[in-house]
Amino acid sequence: MGKVKDKLTQQQDKEFELDLSYEEWLRDNFKEPGEDEINRMEKKLYKPYFISTKPLNNETYNPLKGA
Repeated sequence: MGKVKDKLTQQQDKEFELDLSYEEWLRDNFKEPGEDEINRMEKKLYKPYFISTKPLNNETYNPLKGA
């Protein structure tokens, strides 16, 4: 049982080190978006949608007749 427990402990240690290194990388490389960047994202999000009376992907479709 000692070998299995040691192997499990080693695996947990490796996973912990990997998680810790990722958290450190995030801390060092991630920055909050600025106000200008947030405003640009909002403009893209709230862009008015173009609504066409004709289908753009199937020119032969007639909504009155069906497919």
